[in-house]
Formats: sequence, structure tokens, C-alpha cells
Amino acid sequence: MQLSKCVFSNLFVPSANFNTFVKMKQHLNFRNKAFNRLFPFFGHSSLPAIALGKHLTKNPIGFLSSSLTFLVFFMLLFLEPSSSFSQIIDVVNKGLPIKNSNNSIIIYGNVTHELDGNITNDGNFYIKGDWINNNPSGNIFTSGSNGWVHLDSAAQTIGGSNMTHFNNLELAGTGIKQLSNVDAEIEDSLVLHDHEFAAGGNTVFVLSPSTGVITRTTGFVSNTNDGGLSRNTLAMSPYFFPVGSSTGTPRFRPVDITPNDASANTFKVRMANDDATLEGFDRTIKESAVGGVNPKFYHRINRTNGVSLADITIYFDKIADSTYDIIAHWQNVPQWENTGTADTSSAYGFSGLTKKAFNDFSFTPFALSTFVEGGATVFVPNVFSPNGDGFNDLLRVRGRGITELDFVIYDRWGEKVFETNDVNAGWDGTYKGQPMNLAVFVYIIKGKFKNGDAIDKKGNFTLLR
Repeated sequence: MQLSKCVFSNLFVPSANFNTFVKMKQHLNFRNKAFNRLFPFFGHSSLPAIALGKHLTKNPIGFLSSSLTFLVFFMLLFLEPSSSFSQIIDVVNKGLPIKNSNNSIIIYGNVTHELDGNITNDGNFYIKGDWINNNPSGNIFTSGSNGWVHLDSAAQTIGGSNMTHFNNLELAGTGIKQLSNVDAEIEDSLVLHDHEFAAGGNTVFVLSPSTGVITRTTGFVSNTNDGGLSRNTLAMSPYFFPVGSSTGTPRFRPVDITPNDASANTFKVRMANDDATLEGFDRTIKESAVGGVNPKFYHRINRTNGVSLADITIYFDKIADSTYDIIAHWQNVPQWENTGTADTSSAYGFSGLTKKAFNDFSFTPFALSTFVEGGATVFVPNVFSPNGDGFNDLLRVRGRGITELDFVIYDRWGEKVFETNDVNAGWDGTYKGQPMNLAVFVYIIKGKFKNGDAIDKKGNFTLLR
């Protein structure tokens, strides 16, 4: 096949008037030598077309009336390679507004968006090459469009200097689809099929708060570093995060996040297919209740918007990954700490562990771990710094096997400044809505362990700013 380029910048044709379009032949500025071979097709009324309504204030060719509404026909986009025409055509849109009303358009080449053109898409674009967005205004698709873009070839890339906001995106064809140093937004549906969506250090944002908008057979989203799959939530239902990786040992280890209320939240998940120690979260730095932290993979889970508590379920393969009892979280010191009792479940062909009503996203790493037996424990850190930097901002009771709790904090004059019966709750360093100054405080803990033993502990800690 021969590679050509077609640049659209100022091409107009009267509505449904193919004869006039043929007359325009000598005036068109296509960088495609095969264009002359296409004109025998232009007389057929069945030829699919994409059209843009535009009122001209100046006659660009000499025989078009300024009072007409004209249509832009991208004729080269619709003909499949054949014995009579076998070119891959790269398409460059130099700022034209484009309207696709329920047509299916096949583009055999790369698509590059330049200048400030936009697309109103209520149909389908089948892309055989890469999708490149250099539109300086960012978004290509107009709001309210509900059409689809189908990446429908072998390995393909979404790139350019700006993020694309897709209405609906389908990964089709074969091979890995990837983001090249740019994020991507999907307004409604993301269909993965059996493809890896390799986003690298970038983020795939799925904006619809509907729970079922991501579908797959065996596909998944993979990331590195601070990348991830982000989803908006607006319901007390499980939101599915199909995350995995083909790097090293291929793994698909999804996560479900179930908000505990119907407020607006945004959660972001990445499966890190590596030893957490290699990414700066040393598995040997842990509290006594945490046994062996999973050395094969861990997850980064973050609530990037909202304040709702959420149930977090991490899925794993008991045969390939080993058996685990708890979910450990990198926090406080920081170190790997037990998040508490985890419920067991199964879905997607995996076993699952669920930590209910979780609310501490000050650090993003979560890992499967074993639980260390040997008696119940309780402790409180001796220093905390509620300065809003996301590090050690809450003072909470730590330990294992706690079933009942009364946690009270007093200032140096014996005035009670905080009390809770919730094991997951903590003090943020304020009293009557005002931040407390640097000082030493006293705490008293009373309660009961799961084995029936009573808790009666006193101590002190320092608040730092």
C-alpha cells in the first residue's frame, strides 16, 4: 500500500449536489495523487458522506452562492482499499467543524486534529491508524454528542499535545491500545473487549457515574507510576476497576469500590505488577499484626474527589498468588498496617477480600497480607501532625482484634476534646471547630478484644504543626 495524506482546511460542496463537486475537481487542494481515481464513484447517491453545514460569506471557488448552506464531504474516508484503490490515507483536520449524523466512517490511516476544529459525532468513526489530538483548545468532540470512536486495527496509539474527550470508545481489532504521554477521558462507555489499554503513567478517566459503563471479555487497563483508571461514582453500588498488566508475569487483578453513600466521589486505581518494595514501599516495614505482604503485586487506590467512606475489595488468585487474610495499607509512620477485619468473597473467577467503610486515603498503596496471630494488641502513635499535608493527619487507635472501643482525649487541663466509639474514626486536632496548638495530650482507651479480654490503656502523645 502507498501512504498519502489528505488535509482538510476549506473544502465546500452544495448539499446533495455531486455534479458540482465533480466540477470542483480542479480547484481542490488534496495532497493525494490518487484523488482523480475516486471521481467515478461520486455520481452514486449511495456513497456515504459526512457533512458540515456552513454559511459562506465569500465565494471561495466562483460558482457557489453565498446564501446557500454547504456541506463538506470527506470522500476519501469511506472507500476500503481494493484492487482499484489501495492507499492508506492519513487525515489531517486543519480546523474544520465536522458533523457526523449517524454515519459509519472508516479512516485507513492516522487522524490528526490541528487548530480549533471540532466534531459533532452522532455516528461511528472506525480508525485504522493512530489518533492524534493537537487541537490547542483541547476537546475535539462537541458536548451532547453520543457517537463512538472505534480503534479498529492492530496496535494503536492515542497521542498528541492535548487530551481527547471521547463520547464512547471501543478497543477493537487486535493488539495493545496505548496512551502516549497524554490522558484520555471517556464520557460514557469504554468497551475493552480482549485488549490491554496501556495508559502508562497517564490516567484513563471514565466520567459517567453509571456502574456498568466499562465492559470487557479479558481486557484490562494497565498503568505505571502515578497513572490509573479513574471513575466517578454516584451510587451505593460496586464500581468495577478492571486493572492488570502484561509486564513481567501477566496479571489481571481487579478491584471493586462500593461507596457507602450516593454522594459524588471519584476513585482512581492502579494495579502495580511488582514488589511494592521496588516502588518505595518496603514490605519489611510493618506493624506486628501484618505478616507477609504480597511480594508479587499491590494496588494504588485513591479517592481523588469526595468524602464518602467506601468498601474496598481486592481480588486475587489463591493458587497463583497465595492465600491472604487481610488488606494492609501503607500509612502513618509510614508502614504497612492492618486495616482490620476483611470480609471474604468471590467474583470474576477470583477470591476477594473486602475492607468495609474505609476512609483513609492519605497514602495510596494497598496490599494483600497475612495476619499474625499471637494475641490482641492496641496502641496509639505518640506523635501526630494535623497540618493538612496528607501525612499522619488523623490520630486513631491501632491494633487488632478490637470489637468494642471508647477512645477519649483530654488536654493538659483535663478538658475532653475528643471522644469516639468507632475504631475507624480519629481525631483531626481540632476542638469546637478550631485547630489546637502544639501541646501534649492524654488519652484513655477502654473496650474489649474479640477474645473477650478487656482493654484499659492510658497514655499521651504530642500534637505537632
